[in-house]
Amino acid sequence: MSKSGSFTLVLTVICLSVLMSLEADAQSTTDETNSCSSSSLEEVANLVRYIVSVQQENAREIRNIALSQLQNANDIKNIVAVQQEMKEQLAANSSALEKIANEVKRIAGNQQEIANLLNAVDPSKQALVSALVSEFHSTHIQQAA
Repeated sequence: MSKSGSFTLVLTVICLSVLMSLEADAQSTTDETNSCSSSSLEEVANLVRYIVSVQQENAREIRNIALSQLQNANDIKNIVAVQQEMKEQLAANSSALEKIANEVKRIAGNQQEIANLLNAVDPSKQALVSALVSEFHSTHIQQAA
């Protein structure tokens, strides 16, 4: 039971006890003048009804606040899950980018090696090497096709 529900119950019991006490006092008097008039009992009863209605409204408001907080908690859990997924995707993308960067470095190194080899070749043999490379590419391209 919620705190407001417990409070309402305790308050209702107290008010009923007061009413029963007032009624017992009213019945136990031997004076016919009605020392505890029905109007004062009516006022107490109205006051109790008002207190109960206010407590019920408070209980509804507290329930609405609790439901809102529960929804907010669920929204926060969803946001955290999305953030975690984004972190994992960023980590995976970072890893893929690192692999691509390493491959580009390897290719650049190979191209530099080839350039160094071509520069080291005697200029008279460069034409022969270029012709062999061209022949190699044309042979493999025709076979692949």
